[in-house]
Amino acid sequence: MPKIIVAVFLILIFLILIFFIFDETVVEVETIYILPLGDSITQGGKINREEYTYRFPLFCMLKDAGIDFDFIGSLKTGLHKEAKWPDYKGESFDLDHEGHYGWKTGMVRNYLEEWMKAWAAPPDIVLMHLGTNDQNSTNYNQSIVTPIKDMVKMLRRMNPKVVVLVGHLNFNSESFFDIREQVEKMALEITTPESLVITVHHYQNWNEDPKHIKTDTFDWAHPNPQGQHKMAEKWFKAMLPFISDFSEIK
Repeated sequence: MPKIIVAVFLILIFLILIFFIFDETVVEVETIYILPLGDSITQGGKINREEYTYRFPLFCMLKDAGIDFDFIGSLKTGLHKEAKWPDYKGESFDLDHEGHYGWKTGMVRNYLEEWMKAWAAPPDIVLMHLGTNDQNSTNYNQSIVTPIKDMVKMLRRMNPKVVVLVGHLNFNSESFFDIREQVEKMALEITTPESLVITVHHYQNWNEDPKHIKTDTFDWAHPNPQGQHKMAEKWFKAMLPFISDFSEIK
């Protein structure tokens, strides 16, 4: 009888150990909601060229990394409604975004709360790329910095832990140094431990001259496939620290 009791006891201990080992190896992976927010560089969709934007190569990178994600936004189309995005490995591209062709930063700020109502969920990560259409402004603090601050407040009301990645503009001329400096200063001022605001330096290793043999744009502003891939890589690397499940990332 004692031997039977000991055997039963050992079996129970074994089953309990198996349960805890199994329980520790099963990780519940939550969907990461990503908001692409910007102007034409985010929207794309001009039918006479492959203007897929950074969103398509970023989609491919996230899929290859095995990350459970969902692009969100109130729009699903490009500038031209008939523009199409390719599939990737038999999977349809996630069309959701909040890119608005030709819009200035303040205009996007003014409509953001209304667009939020159409989002599938609060964003965990925001990819904000705005300011290209404000380059002729005489007051960058008023036209770019203040609207971005306002939008970060709106996004934090929706998700107090949102991570906002602010993309520096894809230009290297001296006229953009002032914008870059003000945006960098702004990010340092408004970032918090709970809700980080981090700049992404898209201008680095970037050639905007469309006449150059290694150009990254179609027309000085809108990224060609090479430029789209460069932008996606920078977004992807900036996002990685904030994505919880890296088990399949090499």
